[in-house]
Amino acid sequence: MEPTTSASASGSDSASGDESTVPPLDPPDSPRPTGSGTSTTRVDLAPPRGHGPARESSWGLTPAPCTNYEQQLIDLDTGLSRVEKEDDGKIGEPGGAELHYWPEDCTGYADYRLRGVPNTRVGLLRAGEPHTAEQCRKVSNTGLPPLNLNQSKTIEQAGFVVGAAICSVTTEGAVAMATIDHISEGDAEDTASGTLYVWPKTS
Repeated sequence: MEPTTSASASGSDSASGDESTVPPLDPPDSPRPTGSGTSTTRVDLAPPRGHGPARESSWGLTPAPCTNYEQQLIDLDTGLSRVEKEDDGKIGEPGGAELHYWPEDCTGYADYRLRGVPNTRVGLLRAGEPHTAEQCRKVSNTGLPPLNLNQSKTIEQAGFVVGAAICSVTTEGAVAMATIDHISEGDAEDTASGTLYVWPKTS
């Protein structure tokens, strides 16, 4: 079989050359993620059975100071995040989110933890594994335990590195692959960002 399309390609197989066939998920004024380190991982955009062509957007983790008592919830259907009041890691209303970034305590450094929202299908696709929708769907069953992004040795052992991806079968039944293109050191908390590919459910 021939190699598949690269991560920068559109999710459509149309031969018409129409670049507007698959609209981006982001509104036009959405900022792009920033940070050090760039992924060169190739993503196979072929849709899995029962899903449509991939839509491309961006995603990112941007923690507030822990003294704001805020937690971030990321919806992998859209790449959009929202903030709600932090309550010892409890989630008031998931609202379709798959990722949870919250301050476990507030000592001034390395407070935030990233995990999959409880009762969702989220896992980590390692950098060396094929970046396909089918593989992403498989690893979404493995779970994403709490990760401290400031502990580089721990997250490297877990596989949370540039070139890996967070995978989910979302609350809307889509297959989502959030590639880790950047991991950046912040003043207090590290951040991560990348490209989000979503294969929407069609049947």
